[in-house]
Amino acid sequence: MTKHDWYKLTPQQQAEIPEGAKLAEIDARLSVLEAEGHALLKAMRPTPAKSVEAVIANLSVAARLIFVEDHPEAHGLVTRAVRDLAALSGGK
Repeated sequence: MTKHDWYKLTPQQQAEIPEGAKLAEIDARLSVLEAEGHALLKAMRPTPAKSVEAVIANLSVAARLIFVEDHPEAHGLVTRAVRDLAALSGGK
């Protein structure tokens, strides 16, 4: 990145560099995964949980949708809630 002054390059120029093409592929895939994650989360919202296990499942999905690198506190809170609920419900 330093060698090519990466952040000063246009997206077109970045794509012309071999590493840039691979990074563009990764970025495109991440965009697709993010859109799919948002669609799944939106689909889950209207359905109320009918059991503690369902709450745990919903929180587990939320933990996967919250990237620890972007939101470490929120990710930790959700994953801890999953563990705590599982323990309180007898580990089901």
